[in-house]
Amino acid sequence: MTDNQTPETILIVDDERGPRESLRMILASNHRVLQASSGAEALELIRSDRVDLITLDLNMPGMHGQELMRAVRSEFPQIEIVIITGCGSIESAAEGIRAGICDYIQKPFDVVQVSAAVGRALARKRARGRLTDFLEALGGVVGRDRGAQAILKDLQCSEKLREQVGLFFPEFGEAAEAGASAIGAPRTMEFLEVLAETIEVKDRFMRGHARRVSFYASLLAERLSHDSEGMEEVRVAAFLHDLGKVGVPTDLLLRAGSLDETERVLVEQHPAIGARLVKPLAIPNAIASAIRHHHEWWDGSGYPDGLKG
Repeated sequence: MTDNQTPETILIVDDERGPRESLRMILASNHRVLQASSGAEALELIRSDRVDLITLDLNMPGMHGQELMRAVRSEFPQIEIVIITGCGSIESAAEGIRAGICDYIQKPFDVVQVSAAVGRALARKRARGRLTDFLEALGGVVGRDRGAQAILKDLQCSEKLREQVGLFFPEFGEAAEAGASAIGAPRTMEFLEVLAETIEVKDRFMRGHARRVSFYASLLAERLSHDSEGMEEVRVAAFLHDLGKVGVPTDLLLRAGSLDETERVLVEQHPAIGARLVKPLAIPNAIASAIRHHHEWWDGSGYPDGLKG
């Protein structure tokens, strides 16, 4: 349910009636459920009705599931996607990850699998909505024309802003009072990951970027034989590396042409901004350092610190 108790709408897309009915029986008690037997029918429904989440079979005649997934991601990035398929492969799973799907389930499915996946997906959607509200409130307090550094200073100094963060994300205050490490607080990480994905929505070419970088960085960390803690730090740092773009004007991120020198300086602040944003959350230094230095180059020509070698 959403905060105002309106049932969230789930669209079940599968060309076979049996799986559609099974999913409907699992989900209908807590959600408004729509059904489509083809990709074309699904797109027509999405364009005419409110849909929060899609469960999607891949092997369908006509418009293939992966084609529908790409269309939904392009036109309706706010809709969550859970793939439920009997013809899964490593390639389709990898494409799903690149597209930013929430979960991937193989048929035959069971009630627990489906309920858990749908619950995670809708929780992520609700968190993104809360984050949007928070960013709107933040803009109203600090002023939308304020520079990134001024906003960061206000975040650090303003009791009013800290109270607003607490209203939207009370787990921050709870973790601080308990002395807990932020990387061990699931809702804190959920907030940061949703923030990273929300930033990507500004640019359709960036959608799924954080998730893709995290996926490939995790593969590299495993190949380099990192221990479990090191692998988790690599995964988190890769997911959050562009977090600082929240402090960069949207028009600069969407600019088709080249930036002038002043504009480039503003964009190149984002690694330092990202590191400063996570600093108060007691995230391990290795993660904050990776966020700060992800644009450094071996020859010293990178930024923000010009590290070399």
